[in-house]
Amino acid sequence: MKLGIKKLHENEWQVHVGHTTVRLDRFSVELLNIALEHLQALESGQEHSVLKSYIHLAERLLVLSSADLQTLLRSIANEDLSRLLLIANNAELTQKVLSNTGGILAKQLEADLQRTPMPTHEDAKTSIRRVIGKMFEFDGDGVIQVQPGEERYI
Repeated sequence: MKLGIKKLHENEWQVHVGHTTVRLDRFSVELLNIALEHLQALESGQEHSVLKSYIHLAERLLVLSSADLQTLLRSIANEDLSRLLLIANNAELTQKVLSNTGGILAKQLEADLQRTPMPTHEDAKTSIRRVIGKMFEFDGDGVIQVQPGEERYI
């Protein structure tokens, strides 16, 4: 069976499975990777959390330059950002986000993080999906540059 993935453009990938080819954007390729990791873990009897994979994906915000992060933060909803920071529970990520927002917004986000209850897993995944989807969209359009992370090739 033929299996592979090929990059066509900045935000367009072609996945081959057997005689079928499917075109996907970068975020969809990442979701496919999460699903494959989940299946592989289940086959080997291990536990795998899809939410943890989403959180790991969200930690890619750490590799953005300050200017690129500021550009991204201006285009996403504060609610999505606060949910992402709550569920990630990553002090380094929180600090980087707060230091790259304006003073008033940073204070508002800090207050939101203290008083907002922990989001449900579905709400958290939806918020992370919107934030990371926008990040990959901007990367594909050349608005920001996501520096290479953990890339693996089949």
